[in-house]
Amino acid sequence: MSGRAHGDLPIRGGRGGGDRGSSSRGSDRGYSGDRGRGNDRGSSRGGRGGSEPPSGMLTDPVEAPSTRVQTLEDRYVAESTKARPEPGTLARRPGYGTQGRSTVLRANFFPMEFKPNIKFHSYRLKIKPEAKKAQQMFILQTMFRKYPLFNKGIGIATDGATEIVTTELLPENRAPFICSMGNGSEHGSGHGSGKSKAYTGPWEITLTFESSYSPADMMTCLEDVNHRRELENEAPCLRVLNILMSAYPYKDTSIVIIGKGRNKFFRMDKRKQSMEIRGGAEAARGYYSSVRLGAGRIFLNLNVSHGAFFNPGSLVAIINAFHEIYKDDRKLLDRWLRGLKVHASHLDARENGHGVKEKPVRTIFGVANPRDGRNSPNPPRVKQVASSADNVQFWMGDEKKGKYVTVTEYFFRTYNKKLKHSGDLPIVNVGNFDRPVYLPAELCEVIPGQPFKPELSMVQRQNMIKFSCRRPPQNYASIMTEGLDILWISEGHTKAVGIKPGKEMLTVPARILNPPNLLYGGKKTTNPRNGSWNLIGTKFSQGANIKKWTCLWIRKRGDDKAKLKNPEPEMDAFYRKLRDHGLSLPAPSKPYLQVLIGSDDRENRDMIKEAFKKIMKEFPFLIVLLPTTEGKIFDYIKYAGDLKTGVLTHCMLGDKFAGANEQYLSNNAMKVNLKMGGCNQLLQPANARFIGAAKNTMVVGLDVTHPSSTDPEVFPSVAAIVASTDHRMGQWPGEVRAQTRRQEHVEFLKEMMLTRLALWQKSNNGNLPQNILVYRDGVSDGQFNMVLTEELPKVQAAAKAVYRGTMPNITIVVCGKRHNVRFYPTNPKDQDRTSNPLNGCVVDRGITRPIYWDFYLQAQAPLQGSARPAHYIVIYDEIFTNSKVNLDRKPADVLQELTHNICYLMGRATRSISYSTPAFLADRFCDRGRKYLLAYYYENDQMVQNEDKFKGATLNMASACQNSMVYI
Repeated sequence: MSGRAHGDLPIRGGRGGGDRGSSSRGSDRGYSGDRGRGNDRGSSRGGRGGSEPPSGMLTDPVEAPSTRVQTLEDRYVAESTKARPEPGTLARRPGYGTQGRSTVLRANFFPMEFKPNIKFHSYRLKIKPEAKKAQQMFILQTMFRKYPLFNKGIGIATDGATEIVTTELLPENRAPFICSMGNGSEHGSGHGSGKSKAYTGPWEITLTFESSYSPADMMTCLEDVNHRRELENEAPCLRVLNILMSAYPYKDTSIVIIGKGRNKFFRMDKRKQSMEIRGGAEAARGYYSSVRLGAGRIFLNLNVSHGAFFNPGSLVAIINAFHEIYKDDRKLLDRWLRGLKVHASHLDARENGHGVKEKPVRTIFGVANPRDGRNSPNPPRVKQVASSADNVQFWMGDEKKGKYVTVTEYFFRTYNKKLKHSGDLPIVNVGNFDRPVYLPAELCEVIPGQPFKPELSMVQRQNMIKFSCRRPPQNYASIMTEGLDILWISEGHTKAVGIKPGKEMLTVPARILNPPNLLYGGKKTTNPRNGSWNLIGTKFSQGANIKKWTCLWIRKRGDDKAKLKNPEPEMDAFYRKLRDHGLSLPAPSKPYLQVLIGSDDRENRDMIKEAFKKIMKEFPFLIVLLPTTEGKIFDYIKYAGDLKTGVLTHCMLGDKFAGANEQYLSNNAMKVNLKMGGCNQLLQPANARFIGAAKNTMVVGLDVTHPSSTDPEVFPSVAAIVASTDHRMGQWPGEVRAQTRRQEHVEFLKEMMLTRLALWQKSNNGNLPQNILVYRDGVSDGQFNMVLTEELPKVQAAAKAVYRGTMPNITIVVCGKRHNVRFYPTNPKDQDRTSNPLNGCVVDRGITRPIYWDFYLQAQAPLQGSARPAHYIVIYDEIFTNSKVNLDRKPADVLQELTHNICYLMGRATRSISYSTPAFLADRFCDRGRKYLLAYYYENDQMVQNEDKFKGATLNMASACQNSMVYI
């Protein structure tokens, strides 16, 4: 979900289109021999703009892919097929793909060399007494500057928390390191009194040896064709190598390092490339770095990364920017600001860990809240959530002789600060609920380089796309200049820690698969070109039957600027378009219903609820015309229709519907047809392989999404399943459920599979599928075994509950899209009009692991920007390596071809999509499930106090909607 510093953005679709659903170094130094590369810097705050910069993407010399590696890969597969399968391990690679036209691409990987016989040694910090996170950072920074053992020419690096890695063993009788932050009087705490006794040292820091790691031992395993598991201690080995690669960026105070693995690097000085995206945030361009393992190689994956950051400077400006978008949503502001670090400008500066004087840093816990300090003898008096300084009083003095003073009075008496916003801006709590510490926003300066964790608003997403949408030549040039520079690779400084990454990207063999042929109504065949086709003069493969329908026109009171003045002409045109595409339906019933909404959310919901009560008695399907993209109205319409009344709805934005063109109407007709049970495009049977031939394979999509940082704390995670109902794969109804917050595996997978099997059986003359092919979305690299051990048994248990006799063959393929692997053409003939590799491009050699059965597939042809290939990993397989099912007996080729072809079945588009259709649809259903939860939350006046309230019937579909693609 959202709520991240957005790397390469998994932007979710907007709603407008219908159911929206540290030295300064030059960057042109010539990193390969004497060849200079184009500079991609632009201005310090530049967005895209201007012409494409020079790039060596097509002109740099191309080395052939390594024959040594290909030989090793082939030997590995040969030995693997001879060996007996080991229980509890991921599916083995049965071979490499052969189909498609061959080409060579660059991949954004750089081979790594290591100093002979070098070992890396990991140590853990032990700090006494215990230090807080910010204090740990201060201690580390001070230690790097002042600890004598670190100033003897050895290579050192840190994860910025508790681990330090060195290139030499430290002496066993090493002395502890002692440091302090200074006196505690400047900490400013205790209900805003500024007199906290917070501990500031001294601390005693000792280093405890943890383990040593040898790159040579890693390489031995990677070159061993009989080594079929992950390396021993693979995760710690990779962590240590990643820490070492961040050694120099860590020392550069102008670089901000973020991400769970501290592997995203952004310049925040005058070299920063950024763009204002509104709402108190800016977009910045940085780089992602990760050490990866391959066949006989260790390499560095380096990619351009784009992140959203809070604007540095006055907290007042941030809060005002929030109000512009979210108005007076005080509870959201509380969650929105949580975790933001600020300088307290009224306090004296002191020396930080880098030896530079700065104002004390505070972390915002939230805004003033009536619950603050409830257990203290004299709790603060807070009028409401996010009260201003005039409306918050705290007890000053001891329990008996003190008195209540306002925050405004306190800062005037103590610091002679007359607050300018004492009555209109909220104050923030930089303590906690039990011991609140209040600061006025005007005395807080936001520290630069802090990831913007709230979910991006629509305008922010649009601006983020404008900034981050770049063609491959631009990203290639950036990686080869600034990317190598920010990690100090271009200057060779990583040699000090025993590592020498190459300065040229690897080349890999690739193949371009042919697109499938698609079937429409009247046996019309369409052959996609460049990943797209059109609907002109085309009937859908199966048109839906709609018995009765009408329109609900929602308008804003007093909105004279709305383009839609009367929906009747547009509705008549839409009716004709639906019939042209083959739907069977009468003209929409008139008169159309109207709802005039205002500024009161509760009143708006009540009016919509009443409208649906009338509609549900007569109409199974409803067109809803919206006045705005504002989320609460859309969320509540879907909640009222899909869950409460069983009225299937299709939403369009009134301003876009006004005078809509043929393409807009066709795009929306596709969604209506799917929602009402029709099929749009189908694969020709030959392109569906055994799925179309034997007609006994159910294809399933699974996904789990988690709450964003600005969702209420009681929000659960959401799991969704979708599945084909027959061999045509034209309909993908499903089920969505709330589950335990932050739980990665699908909690109710057995029950969800049973509903899909029951629907297949009902749709196929009582027969159950003999094969179940699952595409699982949303699984990171470290969670493959979770799918194998937690989710596969639940699928098997569902089968055991309903099958009599032979159990079905099950295959589970994880579909990954949040990765940083990118490919760059090396030949003009092998690139599309946006300079991306041609769609249908598949890579399964060179950068993959022989121990996995994985491949990268770019099925889409982007309209703009850089294509992101999907990464597929087979977790378990009983279908493709089963010669009774896959008669072709080429498991790798058939899986790659079928996966590619399924990407053309996303019925709401006339384009191939970036990853497998069922996984994509499960992701959409998760997103819709979250909207249902939001609507439920607001419907209950935000009084839902715990996660369990969302379980049970919260996401139960109305019976009329249970087998429909409501989420489309």
